Amino acid sequence: MYSMTRRAALGGVAGLGTLALAPAMARSPADIVAKGFNLADPLTALRTHVKMVGSLGTEIVHTFFRLNLYGDLGTGNFVPLFTMNNILVDYWEAKGNDRYEMRKYEVGFYTKIDSHEPLEYFDNPLTGERRNIHHFRLGPVPRVYSPEGITVMGYHPKPLPLELIGDRVFLATQSIESMPDMVRPGETNYVNSFMTFSALLADVANPRVNSAPVHAQLQNKNRWQPWMGMGDRPGGTVVRGFGTKISGLDALPADVMAGVRRFVPEILDTKNWKEFMFEDTEYLRERASAGR
Repeated sequence: MYSMTRRAALGGVAGLGTLALAPAMARSPADIVAKGFNLADPLTALRTHVKMVGSLGTEIVHTFFRLNLYGDLGTGNFVPLFTMNNILVDYWEAKGNDRYEMRKYEVGFYTKIDSHEPLEYFDNPLTGERRNIHHFRLGPVPRVYSPEGITVMGYHPKPLPLELIGDRVFLATQSIESMPDMVRPGETNYVNSFMTFSALLADVANPRVNSAPVHAQLQNKNRWQPWMGMGDRPGGTVVRGFGTKISGLDALPADVMAGVRRFVPEILDTKNWKEFMFEDTEYLRERASAGR
């Protein structure tokens, strides 16, 4: 949470204002810090967070990830399962007084591990069973960033202290949480999710840049997805992913766009995506319609 006193907030505004009036951006990280850019200041940290994950302005931010998913049985090595092409479309709006609102839409479709060849079905190497694929959809999901904190729906990406390493700023977040499992009544769903973004300090400190180009990585550990047919087997999935902001959906690789159109076309028309969709609720709906 970015809580702060009025004095700290005004101090942060003054520091950023000094940078904005500078005739040219400092050339080195040491120069930038010497001119008053302080990542430990709560308001600067808030703006840096928003600039890295989204935008300080009112615009649409697109992000593309490649995720590898592995089976973790609790002992032995992870078992490679499949890869996901993960696409996010986030609508950002600057509301004034350092309040930034975002509406998130997210999809993902599965391919063979380390491949761009889409999966028609999943041959589970742990059970020997062939299963239908249940592609990923999530949204619309609102989120608000302000000096009072981050307001989220669902898992909370708690920010860790910003780090400056070389000429890059690193933002790490973590979600270590649990909640009732809607697919398995009476059970608990444990989630461990970690994201790391990095951006050039020169972009982060530049008042003319609303949305900083980033490198992004993620890791998480989740329960088995119900469509995989793992039953009561211990363990779950481990994800390793990487990605970046892109200029728009047209910047997706051609084979990824073909998969989007075929499997998760909702992301192409988010203006008409009104009904909330979530992986577990969609699975339960499909299971109910199939009479299982």
